[in-house]
Order: sequence, then structure tokens, then C-alpha cells
Amino acid sequence: MQFKKIKLTRRTLYDLAMTWFVIADIVCFGMFWHVEKYNSNSQLQNSLGLLNKIEQNIKAQSKQFQSLSSELDKLKKDVQNLNQKLSKELVFREGLKFILAAEGGTSNDKDDKGGLTSLGITHTEYAVYRAQRGLPPRSVREISSTEATDIYKHFYWLNSGCDYPPRRIAIACLDWQVNSGRGFGTLQEALGINVDGIPGHETFNELNYWLAKGNENKLLSNYFDIREADYRRWGVGNQRIFLQGWMNRLRALKKYLQAS
Repeated sequence: MQFKKIKLTRRTLYDLAMTWFVIADIVCFGMFWHVEKYNSNSQLQNSLGLLNKIEQNIKAQSKQFQSLSSELDKLKKDVQNLNQKLSKELVFREGLKFILAAEGGTSNDKDDKGGLTSLGITHTEYAVYRAQRGLPPRSVREISSTEATDIYKHFYWLNSGCDYPPRRIAIACLDWQVNSGRGFGTLQEALGINVDGIPGHETFNELNYWLAKGNENKLLSNYFDIREADYRRWGVGNQRIFLQGWMNRLRALKKYLQAS
């Protein structure tokens, strides 16, 4: 086989070179396009992965925020409850201070139905208190101020419902509970509802209604009128000697609480 002899001229060489350049450009462009396409897809996948991570982080942080919000709400309630307890404790201490000033020290008047008392606590009450705590009996003359405070708090304050109303009514209720055992029952009577002496929703709802209407002064006036009527009813016969002292105590309390 004989090959045809190709005559290479300068023009032919130039055309061949240009053709190869064009082919090389096309090949390079194709390779570049495939690389770019691959890079674009890779970047897109990376971006999607990053977005997914961001979304997961946001959800996790959202849960953490919700948990933190719940904890803060619980903390607020705890603080509110603590403030309420502290407020009630301060009211109790204030009422107790008035009671101890009115009750005085030790008394053993033969006409006093309470018999031997010290710091306003009867010998019978003190004996019950000591027995409940597994302590040996002893005379109420030996009662400590700590024991007296404990008796007033648990026998007359916490178990009577007197710790629910606002300050002035609470102190009036506590003093009358100590003086007569009718502190909460008299509050029910002053409210004009059924009197059973038992703290409950009916009494508290009616009390809140009076307070919402701005009738605290009227309620206190009713309360003290009932207390005065009880004093006058009881202060007869051999109990008449106590009537003036009872009335003095009532007037002092009304003045202290700025109640007419």
C-alpha cells in the first residue's frame, strides 16, 4: 500500500494547529463543566447539611428555652409562695405581739374560767401541748416564750383560718380566736353566711367578694360589733369584773388597726 504524500505548507500547519486548539478548548470546557457541576452539587449538599444542622440546633435550643421558661415559671411560683408565707408570718408575729401585751404574765383568778394561765396560755392547753410532743408535764408557770409562740401559731393561727384574710382582719381574727375561740366563726357571722367555724371555700369566696367591693372597713366594723355584743352578753354575774378589761382590749385593738 502506498500512502499519498502530503504536502505540508505553512497554511496547512496553521490550520491544523488551530483545529487542535479548538478541540483542546472544547475538551477543557467539558471537563471544567463537569467539575463545576460536581462542585456545585457538593456545595449544595454541604449547604443542605448545614441547614439541617442549624434546624436541629434551633429545635434543641427551643426545647432548652421551653424547659428554662418552665423552670422560671416554677421559680416565680416558689418565690410568690415564699413571699406569701413570709407575709403571713409577719402578720402572725404582729398579732402575737398585741396578744401578749394584752394577756400579760401569769394569772390565776378564781373567777376566770380559764384558770391558771401564763402568757395567755391555760394550764390545760399547755398540758395538751406538752403531751403531744412527748414532753413531761409541768406547770404552765414554766412555759417559755418559744412554747407560747408555738401554741399560738398551731392552736390558734394555722388551724383556725385566721391566716387567710388580709392583715387587719387576720389580726382581729387571731386575737378573738385566742380570747374566745370564735375568731373564724365571728368572721362568718360578720359576712352574713352560715356559721360553722370551719374554714372553707364558701367563706373565702364571700370574703373575697367583700374585699373586691372595697368593704374591708365595713367588715371590720361588723366584726367588732359582734365581739362587743358577745362581751356584754358574757360580762354579767361574777364575770362582770372582766367586762371593763375586755372592752379596753377591744378599744385598743380597734385603735391599733385603725378601725372605727
